[in-house]
Parts: sequence; C-alpha cells; structure tokens
Amino acid sequence: MIRLLTKTLDANTQKTLADLQAQINAETTFEQQAAKAKALWNAKSSGLTKAAFETIKSELFDLCVFTGVCNYCEQNEAGDIEHIYPKSFFPEHAFVWDNYLLACKTCNSGFKLDKCYVINATDNSVTKTERGNKPPHNEIAFINPRTENPNDFMVLNPYTHRFEIIISTEEDKKSFNKANYTLRILELNERDVLVAARKSAANHYYDCLERIVRISNSKTIEELQEVLRPNEGRFDFTRPLEHIKNEIKESYRAYIQNYQHPSVWYAIKTVLYKTEDRNWKKLFDQIPEALNW
Repeated sequence: MIRLLTKTLDANTQKTLADLQAQINAETTFEQQAAKAKALWNAKSSGLTKAAFETIKSELFDLCVFTGVCNYCEQNEAGDIEHIYPKSFFPEHAFVWDNYLLACKTCNSGFKLDKCYVINATDNSVTKTERGNKPPHNEIAFINPRTENPNDFMVLNPYTHRFEIIISTEEDKKSFNKANYTLRILELNERDVLVAARKSAANHYYDCLERIVRISNSKTIEELQEVLRPNEGRFDFTRPLEHIKNEIKESYRAYIQNYQHPSVWYAIKTVLYKTEDRNWKKLFDQIPEALNW
C-alpha cells in the first residue's frame, strides 16, 4: 500500500455527495442512519446520482496505484468503490469523498467486507465492532491511504516480500494497531499469490534497471539498436545518441513509476539500496536519478 494522490471533485459531484450525506445525517438513530446509508448506496447507480458516481469512479480510477489496479493488494483489477470506514458502522462517512478508493473484489468482498476494529482514544486499545451496533469509538484501526502514508506505518521486506510494521507499541500504540489490523483484515502477508507477485515485480524492476544501464552505456547508435527490444518503442535514430538515450531512459522512468506493486519499488529504494545490497547498489550507483523515480 502507498499514499494516494489528492484530488478534488467538481462542484456538482461534491454537492451530490453532500446532499446524500445530509439525508443520512438527518436520521435520528444510528440504526436509521445505517439503513438510510445502505439504501442510498444501493440506489447510487440509478436516477440523478448515476452520473455523479460515474464521475467518482473515473476520478478514483485515476488515483489508483497503477492503471485500474487495486489500492490494497496492488495486484488485481480494481472495480469496486470501497468504503475505508465501513458505511454499516460509520454511516456518517457513507458519502464522503476521502473515504473512497478503488479495490478489487477479492480485497473488498473477500477480505475487508465490513470487518472493523476501532481505537479507544484514551488508551489506544482496540475493540471489534458488532453488527447492528454503533461503534464505541470513532477512529478505525486501519490505514487510510487517502489521508495517511502507509509507509509511515509499515514497509515491505524486499527479502521476504511481506510487510513489516516499523512502529512498536511502545513508540506509538495507535499507529501500531492501525498497521497491524490493516494487515490482518486484508491478509496482505498471508496470500501466497501476492507474495509471489511481489517477488516477480522485484525481479522485473531489476531487469528494467539493468537494461537502462546497458542503454546508457551504448557507445554508438548501432550498439543501442542491438540492446533495444522490438516492443520498447519507436525512436528517431537520426538524432544525436545522447538525446535518444535520454528519451528511452525517460520512457523507463514513466513506466517504473506506474508499474504494479509500487510498495516493492519503494522497498527497493529505501531498504535494499540503503543497506547497500551489492547488486542493487551497483545499478543505482550507475543511474542515481532512479532513486527519485
């Protein structure tokens, strides 16, 4: 998981959300608010709200960690508008823009559902919510990548390809609990397919950097052409060699910054390079600008 970019909705869409939320807030009891939130959400794709939610989904698509990829697992296709604060427990967040992201059906319907733990503001202990009951506290034990940076809580171990919490309970019990329950609810470390995909992504990132080094070290146009693969794009080879190499390097920069499993790339830069892993350090030393990609 990584922090998502900030984006503002257009005025009409914001008004639609505000009007829907006002209907929920007008209800007297928690049970009535939860029922109203469910009913309005189920009806969102019809009538006057349909266009607004088409816009919302499009905007969330642009915020994804990679084109149309789930913001939780960073692997599967994202098609569901997910409530970070579950609307069944927090109807006051049902139509709040910063409470949305796109997730895949596996993460949204298979793992997260409306599983929810809340944090006691007094001692930062955690309580599991109970269906039909108003949560006893207002903050969830779950990282919100719309407003928080997951890398402040946990980082991917580039050797095991599993996330490790970087905060102890003694340092910051609330932050520890947020990271711990995010991992528990989504089972990001238990799903073998995700671990294998992260390992594959790390290998792919390595191959990309190796190729950039080979391209950068090309001495002639002919040597550069021999290095390039058929699917690496079309370039104007009548231009100076350095211009072409810079263009190719820029295309790789854009590709790497928008590739699946950005948590893997972050771990490579912040863990493998800084701990001076010999192979990775050798590559980054030749293309240091990649540390800012």
